[in-house]
Parts: sequence; C-alpha cells; structure tokens
Amino acid sequence: MPLYVTLPVYYSGQMQPGQMLSGAGPQSHPNLGKFSTLMPNRAPPVAPPFAPILVFEMTWTGTVHAPGNGATLQTIARAFPNHPIHVFADRLHLAELRANPALAGNPRVRFHEITVSRHYQTRTAVVSLRRLAHEAATLWRGWRHVRPANGCLMMLLSATSTAVVAASVFARLSRRVRVQIGLHGNLNEISGWRSRNPVKRALDLTAALAANHDGKLRFLVLETSIKTELAHRFSATIAHTDVLPLPINSVEMGSTANDGAMPVEQGREIWPPVPLRIGFVGQATIAKGVDIFLALARDLQHRLGGRVAFDLIGRALPGTDMTQFGFLANPPTTAHLTRAAFIARLQAQHYVMLPLRPGYYDLATSGALIDALTWLKPVIATRVGFVADMFAAGGDIGYLCETASALTETVEQLIASPDVARYARQVEALRALRAQRTPDALAANYRSIITTHFPGVLT
Repeated sequence: MPLYVTLPVYYSGQMQPGQMLSGAGPQSHPNLGKFSTLMPNRAPPVAPPFAPILVFEMTWTGTVHAPGNGATLQTIARAFPNHPIHVFADRLHLAELRANPALAGNPRVRFHEITVSRHYQTRTAVVSLRRLAHEAATLWRGWRHVRPANGCLMMLLSATSTAVVAASVFARLSRRVRVQIGLHGNLNEISGWRSRNPVKRALDLTAALAANHDGKLRFLVLETSIKTELAHRFSATIAHTDVLPLPINSVEMGSTANDGAMPVEQGREIWPPVPLRIGFVGQATIAKGVDIFLALARDLQHRLGGRVAFDLIGRALPGTDMTQFGFLANPPTTAHLTRAAFIARLQAQHYVMLPLRPGYYDLATSGALIDALTWLKPVIATRVGFVADMFAAGGDIGYLCETASALTETVEQLIASPDVARYARQVEALRALRAQRTPDALAANYRSIITTHFPGVLT
C-alpha cells in the first residue's frame, strides 16, 4: 500500500499547496530526483542564530571617549560580520555613536539607552556598593532584553572595578556567557591608595585583576606598551590580558581629500606657513602636560611673534583658571566641542603637540595621538611608552623629545630651518601607519583574540 506524505512549505520544489507525492520512488515527482527515500513529515533542523555581542559603556557619558569607542565598535563589527551587536550606553554617548555612518548604517548594530550610575561617576577608584548594584542591574537588563538563546559575548568598553566584579559573577552564573573588559585610563588605579576596609579592598581594581575568573573573563588593553608596563607592576593578570590597538575612525579618514595636505596659497605649496600652527589636542589636564604646553607657547609666541600660533583643541576642566588660556588662538571653554568643530580646528594645524607625562600614560593611551594619525598631522611629543612604540612602528612621524625643553627647541628649529621635504615624508609615514590602524586592518586581530580564548562562543 503506497505511503503518502505532505511536503511542508520549506520544500524547494515547485508544488501546489496540499499536493501529495507517492512514495513509489524518486521518479514520482520531477523535483524529487535528489531523494532516494521519503522525507519524514517534520521540519528540517534549523541552524542556531548567530550569538549576539552585547557592548556596554557604563563609565563614560556624552562625548568622552566616543570617537575611540566608535572605532572599536567598527572593528568588532568587521571581525564578526554575521553577529548582531547590541550597544548599551548613555543617551548622549549613543548620539555620538549614531553619528558614525559605519555604525548607524549597519543593520546588525542596535542601540539601547541606559543610565550610567551617578555614584562616584568621575571617581572610578572609589568602591561604591550602590554603583555595583546599578552596574549589575544594567548588565542583567541588557542580557534579558536580548535574551540570547545560545550564549553571547559581553564586552565592556571601559569599566570600574565594581563593573568587573558584576560581569565576572554574571559569567560564572551563565554557562555560555563570556566577558571581555576594556581597561582604559582607570588602570592607573592599581598604583594608587587602597582602602583598609576588607570589603572595599576585595572589590577594588587590584583585587579584580588578581581574581580567578575561571577563563570566562579576559581583559583588553589598547597598546602593547600598556601590557608590558602592567607585567612589570602586576604580573598576575598578564595571562588573561589581550591587546587590541586603539583603531582610527575610518569614516573620518575618508571624509576629506585634503587630510595632511601641505599648506597651499594661490595654488602653490608654501613652507614654512605663516603662522606655523601647533595644536594641543584633548582635555587640558596636567597628565597631558597642559602646563608644559602653555609655558612654552607663551614663551615662543612672545619671542617669535606672528610666525607661530598655538591652539588648544579640547576643553578645560571645570574650576580651571581660564585667564591662563587668553593668549591662545582659540581659548578653550569648559564645554565639550562638537566633533565637527574639533575636526575643523584640528585640520587647521600643521603639527600636534603631545607633552604627555610618564606615570599616567604608562598605563593609558591617548586619543589625541590617534586623532593626529587620522588627520596626518606630524607630532611633537615627549617619550612615553605607546608614543615611542608608534614612532618605532611608523618611522619619522614627527619629533620624539626626551625633555620639555626639547619641545621648545624643536619648534625653534622648525621656524629657523624649515624642511618642506621632511614634512612631506612625515605625512606619508603617517599615512602608511594609519593604514595599519583601520578597523579593517585590526578586525583579524580581534577575531583571533575571541576565537582563541573564547572558542565556540561566537561561531
């Protein structure tokens, strides 16, 4: 007696609804030639969906670190092109990220607004139990909102020590969740004061770095020099620390054809330009060397007059004496610059000055150098780990100075003995180095980190 099976809608042949096939063999229907036996009356196995990547920014708000976070998200998206990416951040921070066409135009990237804890928000070294509760709830709500069926990767772009604790507990309780923690800036907390309170001491960054996370949580730093310095100060964490160089924003890189171009007047390249424009980029902090910059700028502008102009492209911290900036070409305010205004002023510079101090920048990187690299501006910089590494990788990308006085001497030399050919070579060296720092170039690096240390999570 013949057996009849109704083929379900997923069958690839040309069938009418309800059409029946005889089980006499493969010749019973012209589209069944590839089958030697009848198919059972059930749906075929469905491939599991691609595991999502949940990215949290629970430390910074507004424009702070938004360019670097956007470039890092671009890198993640290129490393795992099939996986949905959910971004959880402050409303104003999300607005900055959405302004990045590479993210806003990617249908796999979805944005979710969260509230960043106000408990010691700018003092990440302080251990706050209320902040810990807020961060744990944010991670839980983010995970519940996405409800990953087959596990996921949680990536914290930056984190307080309590966020590390919350994420580690979450990973331990979830069989298929793995966590990656970005350490940006606040890594310097391991060198500072520690509370004598045993509870707070158990929850600070030193304890979080030393803890056994059962292979479910790893740390990510943004330069090789930072990992090297961390090994000298805190070797316990090196086995579960990876490096992903801070990428440039490739969208900005392609937004103008004139990046790094020589100054032009009436169709002719002119050198040295008058005035020679030198910019300090970023927040006006002592760690960045703003006091060094202001002292040499005031001295050189007094001695060289209109042949040189200095600009501070960033913002002053609240409470700063604003009168000290009055002589600059564009005195800063305490308000955040829009990204468009920031880029416009950066493009007008011929050099970027980075009088960075050792100490803080031994365990941190600077987006100012990445901005100079993106816009092909040769740098005049003091020697700190990641800057020296950048010169080693890129060659003649500017002037690497051993002392603050050498910064002054370099500017004097640029005015006294202009070298247009060297400036052009520096721009081309920056262009070659920039190509190594695009999200496309770094995507394979990031994918290798995840697939090597978290195998099977993002398959």
